[in-house]
Amino acid sequence: MKKTKLVLLTLVPIVIGWLINRLIMTPIIGMLLFYVLPLGVMIFWFWLGKQYAKTDWSFLVSIIISSTTGLISLALYIWQFLFETDGTRDIFIAGLSQMYSAATPIYLFGWLANLFESQPHYIGRATFLSVQIISVVLLIAVFICGYIKGKKR
Repeated sequence: MKKTKLVLLTLVPIVIGWLINRLIMTPIIGMLLFYVLPLGVMIFWFWLGKQYAKTDWSFLVSIIISSTTGLISLALYIWQFLFETDGTRDIFIAGLSQMYSAATPIYLFGWLANLFESQPHYIGRATFLSVQIISVVLLIAVFICGYIKGKKR
């Protein structure tokens, strides 16, 4: 597969996250997609890791290229939600920064809210930031597993 195509495929979580956010309020199908598409993204990301293993890119370069969209999303999220106020926050950038994590099975991390139960004013900010970080780390881990599997063949 061409390297340009592989780089473009790293945008798939953003597209899937956008699709999930657009359809989440659609009766029945919205919630179905909310649960199914992120699992599909995980399978796709594993497959993408195997495809990167077939290139002449090194392990480290492959991880950096594949995780760039997630890291940029995380940086945008931190900028918009930690360094901006409600009045200065850019709605488009703030929304875009959450598309990557929307494409991961964040529903598996509901236990995070319990970590901050004793400090309720931190629940929202800390939990949502944790979800953003876990989303990036999770997809990097899945990618690495796919890459290693691809190299073994």
